[in-house]
Amino acid sequence: MSRSALDFARRTLVAGAFAIAAALNACSSDASSPVAPEASASSAKGGGGKPGSAESVLFAGNAFDRSPEIYSMNPDGSNVRRLTNDSTTFKAEPDFAPGNRKFVFVRSTGGISSELWTANADGSKQTQLTSLETRVYQPRYSPDGSKIAFVADVEFDSEIFVINADGTGLLQITYEPGENNSPTWTPDGARITFESSRGGSQSIYSMTAGGLDVKLLLDCTGFGCRQPAYSPDGTKIAVTTNNDSNVLVFEIGQNVIRSVGPQMTGSRSSHPTWTKDGTRVLFDSNRGIEGTRELYVGTPGDLDPTSIRRLTLFSPGEARTPSYSH
Repeated sequence: MSRSALDFARRTLVAGAFAIAAALNACSSDASSPVAPEASASSAKGGGGKPGSAESVLFAGNAFDRSPEIYSMNPDGSNVRRLTNDSTTFKAEPDFAPGNRKFVFVRSTGGISSELWTANADGSKQTQLTSLETRVYQPRYSPDGSKIAFVADVEFDSEIFVINADGTGLLQITYEPGENNSPTWTPDGARITFESSRGGSQSIYSMTAGGLDVKLLLDCTGFGCRQPAYSPDGTKIAVTTNNDSNVLVFEIGQNVIRSVGPQMTGSRSSHPTWTKDGTRVLFDSNRGIEGTRELYVGTPGDLDPTSIRRLTLFSPGEARTPSYSH
């Protein structure tokens, strides 16, 4: 990436200062959002109907003094439905399979250990996928649904693995000391893009699905970037930043960087995911007046605080890690 692009990124992060109060007012003034969660999938009314039958969003949420569960909702924040219901374990980081008939998620197994599980789009037929007896996280389906990339702790490092969607064929594809996280597939399924500290600063790399031909894709020296997410057409990558966890969108090969809304001093935003038409980015953030994580949506390049729309109301609980349907 050119120095001019990096300078632009830094200016985008600090320029700014738009009033927090204005943004909070924009979130609270939208009459149709946020929407409080329903107690269960069966009690939700209206909206997109059966999960997986239309565009929808999966996310992890904890409300009513419960451990985190997997929820779905319409893209506008309506028809919030709880898909899992087991207060003894936390569930997190759901990701839609292509066709939206299933999803993969992380489920705790005690302590910090966790495993991957899959379920039908309505939360039924939950099936354990891995048995690694370590901390497993950040699963992402390949575009054809045949494989899942994910991260697992290996001694003192985090490494990226690939497994077949039926739980067979486990393969470790990174062996670099340090952090190797947030795998995401290119839209054609040919490569996996991920974040790594291997160059001294958290930057974005790309490799084949077998872990070969590793290339630096985004050099984020000076501010660090994480959690890459491709736009549906593959021309853009959304990332979050280390310093303020702002959401930035890079146009691949164009040295063009756009911020999703203005920087919110003192807040953190993470886990970007694109809408199906590629025009907007969903993410979680603690920018609201409650200071808890909720889901928001914004348009890349629009720095008006009123352009960021709040979608959920889980406080005093939280909503995190959105995944938009394919």
